[in-house]
Amino acid sequence: MNYEFLYSKDFLIIKLSGTAEVNERLLVKEYLPPHLRQSWKKVIVDLEGLNETEEAYILGVLNTIKKEFQLLGSEVKLCSLKTKLYRYFKENRLDQIFDIKRSVEQAKRSFERKSNGV
Repeated sequence: MNYEFLYSKDFLIIKLSGTAEVNERLLVKEYLPPHLRQSWKKVIVDLEGLNETEEAYILGVLNTIKKEFQLLGSEVKLCSLKTKLYRYFKENRLDQIFDIKRSVEQAKRSFERKSNGV
């Protein structure tokens, strides 16, 4: 799996692409520390480039990312889930644990609405 970290004004956008492997949730911890030190409050995980195989491995990665950032007081939103992965999240009620939006722009707007008290 590939990780790309993009900084956009108030947001950290993590773009995931490729295929999740067996120990991917452990590997993600190698990529996060430099970005955790900057204490981003608004984190968006963009799954558009991710292959939909091995949902359990993807879930492990997302749980790790969410946990690490939430420990610092950050809010994490997911976006751009492909149909099969979105269906997996709905069937397993993971949409109640993760805040899922259709696109990066929709995720950004949802942060803005929240900060405006809407």
